[in-house]
Amino acid sequence: MRRVTFIAVLVLAILSVVAVASAERKPTLKEKAQIASVVHLPVVCAKVRVSTETKKPKWGKVSWRRGGSQCDPLASNGVTIVKKTSGSWRFITAGSSFSCGDLYAKVPKAIVKDLKIGCS
Repeated sequence: MRRVTFIAVLVLAILSVVAVASAERKPTLKEKAQIASVVHLPVVCAKVRVSTETKKPKWGKVSWRRGGSQCDPLASNGVTIVKKTSGSWRFITAGSSFSCGDLYAKVPKAIVKDLKIGCS
């Protein structure tokens, strides 16, 4: 009986770790290209993540990433939040420092948390 209890606790612990690890995801190549185009970045210069919090509408974030000489002139320390509606990714807000109140007025709190966007 102790062994069954131990195995059940172990399985629950593993499942809870998997649930935590399944937050934001890497975009598909198509999503990455579409989201990068919203901010006029070449795909190689875009660091993109997509929220797993909701299936529709989809939410994502894009920021600048190093990609060689073609990306350096585009350097930025901010993040842009996008939302897919009616089949297209659209700009929602951008910045390098967000007020939580202002951010939550535009982006649901669960999405902000999932995409690991800081605010104060």
